Amino acid sequence: MQSSKVFVLDGGNTHLKLGTFVGQQLVETKRFQERASLEKYLSADDIVVIANVGELQLQQDLMALGCQVYAITNMNPLPFSNAYNTPSTLGIDRLCNMAAVYQNHPSRNILVIDAGTCIKFDFIDALGTYHGGSISPGISLRYQSLHEHTSQLPLLTPTAAWELLGMSSEGSIHSGVMGSVKAEINWRIEEFNNRYEDLLIYLTGGDAHYFDLGQKNDIFVDENLTLKGIYALYLHQLSSDTLP
Repeated sequence: MQSSKVFVLDGGNTHLKLGTFVGQQLVETKRFQERASLEKYLSADDIVVIANVGELQLQQDLMALGCQVYAITNMNPLPFSNAYNTPSTLGIDRLCNMAAVYQNHPSRNILVIDAGTCIKFDFIDALGTYHGGSISPGISLRYQSLHEHTSQLPLLTPTAAWELLGMSSEGSIHSGVMGSVKAEINWRIEEFNNRYEDLLIYLTGGDAHYFDLGQKNDIFVDENLTLKGIYALYLHQLSSDTLP
């Protein structure tokens, strides 16, 4: 019989995010910077569902701890059709984001924007077919690139306090990086709205809070979208009896 408590782990590129589900509800989330802290938090016999785009060793370590581990991968059955040309290279986090929204809106054109380490756009049409999207460097990667590929520019951290006109080198970097991300997101939203009617848009990811896009564009903001999608795919695969 399925346990009433299920831990869902998003093993990302920069941190580990753990969600606790009871029934259909996400009741708690925690972030871990180190795997050791996560392992101390979990206990033997805990059910852990993992979608891992970070360390591949993570699943084996949790199993060694005694957890019942279920891996969600891009090769497992999906509740929607996948028209992506190279499904074996498709990031599981992108599929999880789509699954989270699709389960509640199966007959809508859906656009999901994930502003994290990378900025990802993903689209599924009203017929339930996933078509892919786009990937570009996230905010921190852009700051890092400017620093590492020049001899003078400092490494800065993201900020919401930037202006169109940068009055110093630091101000110019902030304007360039933050402004380029905002312009990219706004342009893509406009293009998708022009091409697809009745478009439902969700925004997620650790850097989503730097922009007030939700307030100005009727966008639903959900920082836990990936966790909810992992759990949705887990339930879908559990009902199909395909989990290892």
